[in-house]
Amino acid sequence: PILPVVIGAGFIDSFNPCAISLLLIYISMMFTLEKSRKEIFLFGLYYVISIYMTYLLIGLGLLRAGTAFTYNPISKVVAIVVIFFGIMNIKEYFWPGSKFTIRIPLRVRGLVSKYAYQATIASAIIVGALIGIYEFPCSGAIYLGIVSLISSKGTFWTGLPYLLIYNFMFVLPLIVIFVLATNKITTEKFINFQEKHGRKLHLVLAVTMIILGVLILKVVF
Repeated sequence: PILPVVIGAGFIDSFNPCAISLLLIYISMMFTLEKSRKEIFLFGLYYVISIYMTYLLIGLGLLRAGTAFTYNPISKVVAIVVIFFGIMNIKEYFWPGSKFTIRIPLRVRGLVSKYAYQATIASAIIVGALIGIYEFPCSGAIYLGIVSLISSKGTFWTGLPYLLIYNFMFVLPLIVIFVLATNKITTEKFINFQEKHGRKLHLVLAVTMIILGVLILKVVF
């Protein structure tokens, strides 16, 4: 059954260290800038919506491409790519400082920080879009694998509801964290937890990607 796989993969994918850590950093920064809770709420709301829409548009493009062609041969390539990025996440856990990395580039982080410092609705949309695009190498292999599974089982329109559900699960923990983190003390606790256990999320993502890659190979063969 695809639905439980879509829900589970979307939920696990949401715990990627890229989007969560940056959300906490920017909420903390807005407390430093003495922004009101209303301003923080609006920034977080549009940040999450922007990530959702960016990720959804990427998924729609992949789904359209996947259902437009005979997908089994492509699915085999996708499975290998997903497993590869699973191995890369294992590398990120054990050797995070190596030259070849799947993390968001420093120049992009600087650009994101520039917009986030403005703390406006427009900047929140831009930041969310940039994170949605540049975090794709960090955890997008799971998304790619799910789109491959959906495409191999139906048409674009039958796959669309699965894609909407996946992306909702993807942003759900961000919504929960954001709502709880509008309190300054809670934000600091989240940041401390992220710094202590954030790297372990790479292992969770790695295991998920490898299992998903093997599952795709099993389906297409």
